[in-house]
Amino acid sequence: MDNTSQILMRSAEQFDGRRVLLVNPCADRLLAEMPADWHVWCWDYAPYKALQNLVPAERLSFSHLCPQWSALDAAILVMPKAIERAEYALAQIAPLLDAGTPLYLVGEKNGGVKRAEKLLQPYASAVRKLDSARHCQLWQADMDGLAAPFALLDWEQRLTIDLADQTLELISLPGVFSHGRLDEGSALLLEEPAMLPSGKVLDFGCGSGVLSIALARRNPACQFELVDVDALAIYCAEQSLQLNQVSASVSPSDGLSDVHGRYAAVISNPPFHTGIRQDTGIAERFFNQVTRNLLPGGELRLVANGFLRYPPQIEAHVGPCKVLRETSRFKVYSALAPG
Repeated sequence: MDNTSQILMRSAEQFDGRRVLLVNPCADRLLAEMPADWHVWCWDYAPYKALQNLVPAERLSFSHLCPQWSALDAAILVMPKAIERAEYALAQIAPLLDAGTPLYLVGEKNGGVKRAEKLLQPYASAVRKLDSARHCQLWQADMDGLAAPFALLDWEQRLTIDLADQTLELISLPGVFSHGRLDEGSALLLEEPAMLPSGKVLDFGCGSGVLSIALARRNPACQFELVDVDALAIYCAEQSLQLNQVSASVSPSDGLSDVHGRYAAVISNPPFHTGIRQDTGIAERFFNQVTRNLLPGGELRLVANGFLRYPPQIEAHVGPCKVLRETSRFKVYSALAPG
């Protein structure tokens, strides 16, 4: 069980039999072992799938928006990696809670929870630390009932990206990869002029959709499908595609778990973090599985930090790997599947 879940278990009596909103849960057995009338909002597709057998469908949500559940007795936010994502979540949670209703914030000490008091103060007159254990902290704030209604447009950022051959517009939300800017790795991948193979193209970990939008315009013989684990990224990609009048499908997937069929190409700026920890296992699992989704001769094209030892893994699972372009920090790799 995750450390944050274990510290919550130490205060289980606070939630027993109560109508509790849990936001950003871990994919563990907390809900099975700690009795409450759980209402769960996930933006990570992995715990959403894991909890489907524990929480009724009407009380489990995977979305960029928190459902408007009422008559809540308490709410718990598990601290997300990005502070701005915590602020985004709290702005939605607080208006759902009547005056005096407790809101709990739990997280790892090196993961931003030390800022709990500052994060919670706008919504409560008193904030206190309840517990500290297993490198985690649990904070409580009793709501003042004065939070303003949430307005999504207040949190959206719209940015203009100027590339050598085109200009595109992106919609971004807090915590989405490279929020409010074009990251250096994606920019380098988009400098590569080589055409993609004709046919279906998978954009793995699509974020706001910048790779697919730019490459779809350059490769009119390709049909793009975008996947991401983050509900906010999926929303942003859908909005960005529409804004740029690019037709493509967007869907959630935990890694390649929900990807079916085979593709002429797979493009990616793959993540290498789980929460606050570096985790190249995400990419390793991706390389191990992606061959089944590539047509014979299909291309894997991705960008990654140069210090990550991806080429041996790519060659072991996909095929000979070459560097298309590089900087002091990033490299763009290309490999062709056998056949």
